[in-house]
Amino acid sequence: MRRYLAPAIFAAALPGLAAAQDRPTLLDFFSFEILTQRILQSGVMALRTQLDLKYSDMAVDLGSGGITITDIVAWPLPEWDLDGTCQVDIGRLVLRSGALDQPNRIRIKAQLLNTAFPTSCLPDEPREALGMIGISEIEMPRLTMDIDYGVPSSDAVMRVYADITDVAVADLTAEFAYIWMDGRQDMEEPEPVIFLSSAALALENHGLWEAGKDLLPPPMTGDGAGLFMEGMIGDGLMGENPGDAGLSDSQRAFARSVAEFWPQFLARPETLVLETNIDGDVFLDFPAMEDDLRVVFDTFQPMLALLPARATDMIPLPELRTAMTGDGSLTQDQLREIGEALVTGHRAPRNIAKGLEILGQLAHSGDGGAALLLSAAMESRDAEEAYRWGLLAGASGEAGATARLDRLERRLPFGRVLDLQMEMSDDMSDQDGAMNSLTTIREQAAMRLSGRGMARSYPFAATWAMLASAAGDPEGADILGEIDERVRLGGEAAIAAWAGYEDEASKNAMEQWLDRNLPAVLTGAEAPAPVEVEPAQPVEPVEPAGTENTGRKGKRN
Repeated sequence: MRRYLAPAIFAAALPGLAAAQDRPTLLDFFSFEILTQRILQSGVMALRTQLDLKYSDMAVDLGSGGITITDIVAWPLPEWDLDGTCQVDIGRLVLRSGALDQPNRIRIKAQLLNTAFPTSCLPDEPREALGMIGISEIEMPRLTMDIDYGVPSSDAVMRVYADITDVAVADLTAEFAYIWMDGRQDMEEPEPVIFLSSAALALENHGLWEAGKDLLPPPMTGDGAGLFMEGMIGDGLMGENPGDAGLSDSQRAFARSVAEFWPQFLARPETLVLETNIDGDVFLDFPAMEDDLRVVFDTFQPMLALLPARATDMIPLPELRTAMTGDGSLTQDQLREIGEALVTGHRAPRNIAKGLEILGQLAHSGDGGAALLLSAAMESRDAEEAYRWGLLAGASGEAGATARLDRLERRLPFGRVLDLQMEMSDDMSDQDGAMNSLTTIREQAAMRLSGRGMARSYPFAATWAMLASAAGDPEGADILGEIDERVRLGGEAAIAAWAGYEDEASKNAMEQWLDRNLPAVLTGAEAPAPVEVEPAQPVEPVEPAGTENTGRKGKRN
């Protein structure tokens, strides 16, 4: 009986153990998601001092940077709502920041789904204007406000999208090459420093035109409406320009675009677009724009159109069909353009497999830009494949390739990083007399370490750095120390993986040192002479998995 007693007691205790595990503990209180939710709930309670508010649920996901609040009902009680009829219903509110694994970008996104409120929530003027066209309630299936800011280059994309049922869809997008503040003159009131690349406001008619067209004067909607609008806009702008100044070229161009596209919209009232016609990036000089309306037009170069430029910039169908069949009649630039469109889904329907095929052929022939596009496309799908293409892009000198290599190395085992580097690297044959001077030896070590200008290879970087350090070069010794530090920080697994490569690098450096008589060559005691010696290699290079060509272009030291 004794041998059955212990199992029986354990079986009887299992339900209690499971229940104990399900009970909350003190550690649950310190969960980042729960702490964040507590903070947000405190904010909601503070907000309730300004308006009545309730909701059904709140969910926090810090991994993706998302917060979701559902079934929101709010009573803001604005001062102009004398009857107290203003009630805002929001089916779903999504607040999103950048994901935790993407520290280089700051994203702030707010999205409201299935929002509805009466026009009594609006101030008098917009409420009266909407009343004139018969609108007493606003329903928005989707409202999105999105800011995506890149920390390294200070670029940004800002977008506002609003879908108003039976009224219109509005889409405002602005892209900035640089945006921040200048506090050198006054840190308390810094001046904005903004370089704009493009901006567009698209209005898609879903009933607004039909409701409001009868309110417009007949000359704006009848025959000759384009010329009438051009003249009206020209006169209005001239009256706003300072002094007796006439219209600037950009103001005339805007008025002509209205004359061209307004009659087309009248014939087919679907979409109107107001967008910039900037060639490159333009600095927004706000003080100058405040004093002169012509500067505003010269800066933004506004134009009226029926479709945004991005909608007319799609890949031409004949080129796309040719690329999909692969008959070889397209140029390299055309193929790269189409390959990028296919892997990103911009300008053509996304087709990852075909895009990788097209860009892969270009990268194998030495196109560094194509290799960088491939690395970007594969970064979230296959880290090893992305690293291979990143090595090729870096060897071609593509900007941004080394940063991607650094990111990918944080995701890959150090031993696998070394293997991939050697797969994509050629030998250390002394091309162009790189071992004839300490300067070129140091440059070889630096390029092999960074992966810019040559395929990154820590074993080859170590070999070159050993030669430079042996010749008394402090920079060579520093590069060697940086490699040692990377290995140390990688832990026991990295140390074990590096041991064999370091041994081969040491043998290779010693052979070059002895066989080439580098002490004499580098001190000028002996002129360099060609040496018929096959250099040692850390490993035998192999083809990357799943490919027949590594894309190597000649020898890269």
